[in-house]
Amino acid sequence: MPNLFFRVIRHRAAFCNFGKNTQYNAVTKLNYHKQNFFKNTYCIFKAVDPQLVKNKRPNYTSRSGSQYFYTDDGVYRISSHWGRAATCRWRLQTEATSFRNGTKVGFANWSDFHKDNEVEKLYFIKKSKFTHTYEYFHKNEPSYRATFVLRTAGDTRKVLRQLKTITTETKWAKYIPHDDLDDLRDYLIEGLITTNKSLPELKREY
Repeated sequence: MPNLFFRVIRHRAAFCNFGKNTQYNAVTKLNYHKQNFFKNTYCIFKAVDPQLVKNKRPNYTSRSGSQYFYTDDGVYRISSHWGRAATCRWRLQTEATSFRNGTKVGFANWSDFHKDNEVEKLYFIKKSKFTHTYEYFHKNEPSYRATFVLRTAGDTRKVLRQLKTITTETKWAKYIPHDDLDDLRDYLIEGLITTNKSLPELKREY
């Protein structure tokens, strides 16, 4: 009996001895499906041909009129509103040809859904290859790189507003000594995306 007791103690000690520099992460990625994809999730839907759901009966229709069609691989959504949908952040990559009676049709695989909340640092910012503007993306997406700074949703919105001003206006640049506006813009954008420095701090350092 004593030998068994000491073996158990040694086993527990070995299990708990991760070391000072070891980070133990017990959190695993959630698996989303038709019963939970609409609960606090982030997702980028891809625009698809409306003919794919023509004459099909939706599995679910929301109060706002959005329609959902479930498949084994993912979900089709027909809706007139994207971006913020109830408790979710659902963006659609679309072109003008995707319009159908004032709505847009998108598809997302179940693996495209990721958790969303206001407290965790889940988002990074980069220039979208699709829209050619700066947008937010989830850290679980394949395009994430360690050079990108992760922020909460609120902080991400703040930086996106700053990036919009930097890229679309020029009045702000009058107060920063510079010889090349494009170089100044690139410096500030890179700093906001890859560091935790504030915009005033980056302006002073330029």
